[in-house]
Amino acid sequence: MIKNISLNKTWFRRLLFSYVTIFLFIVPLLMFILLMAFSELSRKTAVESNKIFTKQMLQSVDNQMQLIDNTITNEIASDDTLLGFFNPALRDDRYYSGYLSSLKVKSLMATMPLIDSIYLYRLSDDTVQTPYSVSKLAAFNDNQLIAEALKQSGLNPLWTNVRKGYTEQGEPSEFVSLVRYVPLNSGNDGLVIVNVQLQAVARFVQTLTTENSNHLSLYDREGTPIYRDIHGNDSLMTELHSSYSEWTISSSVANGNLFRLVSAISKYWIFVCIIFFFIGVLWIVLVTRRNYKPVQTIIERIQLFSQQKSAELFRKGNQDEFKFIDTALLNLMEQSNAYQKQLEEDLIFKRKHFFFEWIEGNRPLKYEEWQREMENLRMPCDFVSLCVSVLEINKYSKFTSLYSHHDQNLLKFVLSSVVMEIATTRNVTIWTEWTSNNQLTLLHQIPRVTSERNSEQIVSDIANDMMQWVKTYLDFNITIGIGSGVDRIELVHYAYVEALEALQYKPSLGEDSVICYWQIEPEGKQQSLDLLEYIRAIAFSLRTGEGDWQGSLTQFFDGIRAGLYARKELDNLMNYMIFFLQKEFTDLPADVQKIWTNAVQDKLQKAVDEWDSLDELQHMLRSVLTETTEAVATLREMSSNYMLIRKIKLYMEEHYKNPDLSLLHLSDVFHVHMKQISRTFKEEIGENFIDYLTRIRTEHAKELLVHSDYSIQEITVRIGYLHPNTFIRSFKKLVGQTPGDFRKTTHMNL
Repeated sequence: MIKNISLNKTWFRRLLFSYVTIFLFIVPLLMFILLMAFSELSRKTAVESNKIFTKQMLQSVDNQMQLIDNTITNEIASDDTLLGFFNPALRDDRYYSGYLSSLKVKSLMATMPLIDSIYLYRLSDDTVQTPYSVSKLAAFNDNQLIAEALKQSGLNPLWTNVRKGYTEQGEPSEFVSLVRYVPLNSGNDGLVIVNVQLQAVARFVQTLTTENSNHLSLYDREGTPIYRDIHGNDSLMTELHSSYSEWTISSSVANGNLFRLVSAISKYWIFVCIIFFFIGVLWIVLVTRRNYKPVQTIIERIQLFSQQKSAELFRKGNQDEFKFIDTALLNLMEQSNAYQKQLEEDLIFKRKHFFFEWIEGNRPLKYEEWQREMENLRMPCDFVSLCVSVLEINKYSKFTSLYSHHDQNLLKFVLSSVVMEIATTRNVTIWTEWTSNNQLTLLHQIPRVTSERNSEQIVSDIANDMMQWVKTYLDFNITIGIGSGVDRIELVHYAYVEALEALQYKPSLGEDSVICYWQIEPEGKQQSLDLLEYIRAIAFSLRTGEGDWQGSLTQFFDGIRAGLYARKELDNLMNYMIFFLQKEFTDLPADVQKIWTNAVQDKLQKAVDEWDSLDELQHMLRSVLTETTEAVATLREMSSNYMLIRKIKLYMEEHYKNPDLSLLHLSDVFHVHMKQISRTFKEEIGENFIDYLTRIRTEHAKELLVHSDYSIQEITVRIGYLHPNTFIRSFKKLVGQTPGDFRKTTHMNL
């Protein structure tokens, strides 16, 4: 018994000292590897930080120089005070050509502190004006730059390289200068030269840096220093080029010597680590060989005891001694893990399947059956009220183009997790499932409600918190629709339908918002009745080339925003617009119809199918219709018939009061056969002569009815009709009501 105890202790000591020795070798190796990894990570972080800092500095300098450039260019293009100096007619007027322009130059210098001086050079008499003096070019002390600019072939070049010049006080200094020609497109009148001292640039850069920040240097296109930090070095150097000024900025990391020292130490220690690694490997081999015999003895005894069972484990080509134990345990663990994984996957699938059946109303459920299903799915069953909301990712096509498939899934998982966390803080259990690519359906199980906070208010608070979180942390936005709260599981489907219907009003109520179903009840809708009239006005204006179709389009969308429309309603309205435009274009000449068929119709349909917001839809429609108007106008300008019709239309506008105005009358006036006038009128305008004349007279009648007290008889005569009955019949056919009713309705609205 004593001998066995002694043997056990010997085995224990053998193992202990064997692996402790290995431990003493491996730990330093791991420490050295960690040091190297930390050194490399620190270097990469420093390089990236330096790059970001350098980019911000270059952008700040470019912004200042571009501000000066844009301001001077705008002043040359639009400021009459500055251009008075270059005006030959005002050259002898010292007030306009000298005093006012001098005040304008001083004002520009005061608003942009980087500017040292501004020269105005007038080419007609070789005169140079500075903020405080006027002289001839030959006598001007800084005339070299002006002479070089006059020799250049191009207009409005970039900022000059560093040059030597003179300040307003005559002191020599170094500048970078901006030359702009007057006028901008020819330079026939003279030059405007803006000088910025290098010292001013240096002061600006110093205001953006501190003593402990990175060391910066700024060079022009030829490599001449504009600003240089005397403490700079080449440690972790970053160099960037400006696409605007073509200047180069370089930046080195402060305390960069420390990074070099750590890197040098890491390089030397790597050899020490390799040595330790090989010593450790050798020691493990020796210890393993020494301790192999006891392990082999144990394996032989096990094999002898269970020879038949081990035969299945020790297959041909697999003679590792530890496989006998390891394979048996591994098989057992793999079977257990596979079963557990399969159980979890089945549970996830069953939950999603049951969720879809429940909210979509495909499976009628009694409370007892629902409770059993929830318990089987390991979901909570307690609730006082249930409420459904749907979270929708706005502009989903843009979302899919910005993010990879992996990132999309990750962001969707984040949205699900965050909304569950927010609900947990309010003691609400929430069940989330993605019911479509861009819609996350949320089922809220609310444990209790109070008279002050009902279930709908609680869910609305959760949705508002979620909206705020998305605005703060994500680059895209969402809209959430909320259905009414219910207290029975049979009503969940209707709450889900309400939430989806609430989302249909996103175009009217706005994206990036929470839309509650009770906000869009029918009595709350304020729909405009004039939208179809606006569509007709747009179509008529495009067909005839008259009227303000853009104004009608603006009024059309203002009417939509004033009402409350679902997405389907707006899609139907847009499709009606396309249908009406197509109908109007059908009556126009073949070449105009070709414009509609080949380009306009498909573009309009694409805009109607792909829009996400009203602003986006309005912009796309305006762009397509503008192109259409320009194309049709170009064709009509080339048509001799259209030029004739334009003259006839102008004549009709002036002589609509003439009762004898007819095709025969126009034939006599324009010396064209009346049948040709009728046919050309229909082809070019898409409207009969008599319909066009009736519309002109009706529009003037409206003006008289609204803004005068003339009787119907007097108005009849004034607009070219002989009989009131004819006027009343034509007016009612076009407007939809008699002149008298129109006057009453208009006065009541006013």
